[in-house]
Amino acid sequence: MRIQGSNKLKSFSRLLLSAGLFVGTTGSLLIAADELRRNVAVGLRRQLFVDDYVVARKENVVRELGEVTKANGGRPILVADKPWETDHLLIGSVFRDGDRFRMFYKAGYAPPAVGDPPGTPHLLIATAESVDGLRWTKPELGIRIFNGSAKNNLIGRMGMTCFLDPHETDPEHKYKAAYSHWQKMSAALAYSPDGLHWTPYNNTQPVTYRAADTINQLLWDEDAAVYRLYTREDYQSKLRAKIEVRGTRDMTNADVKAHSADWTTTRRWLLDREGPEDYKRRQIYSLNGWMYEGIQFGLLWSLDWPTDLSEGPRDLVTRHERDVMNCYIATTRGEQDWNLHWIYTDQPLIPRGPAGSFDKDWVQPAINIVTWNDKHWIYYGGARERHGMEGRGPISIGLATLPLDRFVALSTGGKGTVLSKPFTLVGNRLQINAVTNIGGHVQVELLDADGRAFDGYGLSVPFVGDALRHDVTFNGDGDLSALNGTTISLRFHLKDAKLYCFAFVK
Repeated sequence: MRIQGSNKLKSFSRLLLSAGLFVGTTGSLLIAADELRRNVAVGLRRQLFVDDYVVARKENVVRELGEVTKANGGRPILVADKPWETDHLLIGSVFRDGDRFRMFYKAGYAPPAVGDPPGTPHLLIATAESVDGLRWTKPELGIRIFNGSAKNNLIGRMGMTCFLDPHETDPEHKYKAAYSHWQKMSAALAYSPDGLHWTPYNNTQPVTYRAADTINQLLWDEDAAVYRLYTREDYQSKLRAKIEVRGTRDMTNADVKAHSADWTTTRRWLLDREGPEDYKRRQIYSLNGWMYEGIQFGLLWSLDWPTDLSEGPRDLVTRHERDVMNCYIATTRGEQDWNLHWIYTDQPLIPRGPAGSFDKDWVQPAINIVTWNDKHWIYYGGARERHGMEGRGPISIGLATLPLDRFVALSTGGKGTVLSKPFTLVGNRLQINAVTNIGGHVQVELLDADGRAFDGYGLSVPFVGDALRHDVTFNGDGDLSALNGTTISLRFHLKDAKLYCFAFVK
């Protein structure tokens, strides 16, 4: 198995730092100190402070997870209200398609119908649409028969975790999806011209070995020019465990259409940082991935304290802490190990609701995040009872939003500094995404290779307030065109402030 870091490295790290070495965020990579002086790629891409990719040094600042807001007063935005829907809606995908949101979710179960390809999942997949992301309609599609009628929103059974492929040029393959081949419990793939009518790849056969019976996801990584496939991995027999042990598997494939079963495993892992029996504390139910600004975000659907029902019998009011489902974020770049800081510090991205709420014991994220109108829209399924409890109550669909790019802040309650690694300046203006407290501010310096401020670009005009795109100015002028093509570093000075990201714009 592949281990995502180890506590044994912590004390050793201090020795390495004193010797001019740097330990990567997951403990998997040792970087010589002069690596921090090499130019990194910045360009016009927003630089989020979820990791130290662009950070050379920081003093008196800590990383702080962004705070989501639950829509509709914390109540569901979609519930089971049709005869073909069970009360256990499982969310798959949500994305913007033209001028609307489209949602795909599991509405229920049914045996394969006549004409379904071998291995078709025994799920009823449904779709819903919305103009504003809050109010949803369930269109009558006329595709699937239910109780003698096609007046429903049911589609082919393969499209729950589908996506609109930005890399695809063939309109027949515009949408792609991963699903579980129910006969072999392995991942299979399909394509569609409209997201409604699906055709399997690989002659209906799976493209991976077992296991893949939860959520499987296919997505396109533009930077690496590969498709990525995330599926489940089983560890029970390897660990000789008495309970099911879930891990995850990350794979890549450059051409899904031509070679749909040609996958290379890049990571295979489970949560074991706290020892070989860490699975008794937490397990990854599924890894849902999202590519954004060169970063791979993992929306980790986590089962915490699995099989532990010691908190009592079925109770749809009390908020439980054992055998519950949480949603955390993890990040990585390329094929590095995932940074699992937030899950190991018990800080969910979407907190479960209070006692009596629809999501008090279960938060299951969709496979992706929608970015629209300066917000990140994170759809999720919520339930009132624990994973292993019979009759866990309805699973409905809710929504949490986050202001643009405010996943993680570099924060200080006093004074702190952040020094960037050097990069070639492209763009004419510098913008920051930041919030200051009363009496706080953010200032920036533009430094040369010797660490001295460029003439005229010393401490910027202090920023005070709350802005997603604040234009940084120096003596009232924000024009940086004179430094285009020059190698620079940024030094941020924070006082009682949170800094989320920076970007250069034309």
